[in-house]
Amino acid sequence: MEWKINRGSRECVHCVKKFSEDEEYYSALFDENNVFLRKDFCIPCWNHAQREQLFSFWRTRIPKANKPAKKLINTDVLLDMFLRLEGKNETHQKNLRYVIGLYLIRKKILKIKSFLRQGADEFIILSYAKAEREFSVFNQNLKEEEIESITSEMNQLLDYSF
Repeated sequence: MEWKINRGSRECVHCVKKFSEDEEYYSALFDENNVFLRKDFCIPCWNHAQREQLFSFWRTRIPKANKPAKKLINTDVLLDMFLRLEGKNETHQKNLRYVIGLYLIRKKILKIKSFLRQGADEFIILSYAKAEREFSVFNQNLKEEEIESITSEMNQLLDYSF
């Protein structure tokens, strides 16, 4: 599965203002016909944006010109995406939720509680201690190269380095 997701545009999608060095802005993902579309908004436009089809968002900033960009992974954004993907049945959404779940396990946000078999299907039961919740994640049995592909696409989507 390959997603066609645009990178950050460095300008507001609404007013077309170019973002300046060290300026904060919002990046948002919209799920339009099962395709994620990234849109960037300056703060004033974000405050007036219609966000009905919003899937997820985060606040970011343009790095300073002479300073190398230090990209930290915002686990809150990934946890939000993981939660919003709960109950989705599209294969690419299930694959994305599975990979995000694996990453959140690695970052110790979620913990593996158990495995559950229902016929030929296997589920990973994850716990989230902060909210005292459990999640059942279908084990997609993805090959390593499929996980790497999804991770690479997530990097592009979120402008992160995993």
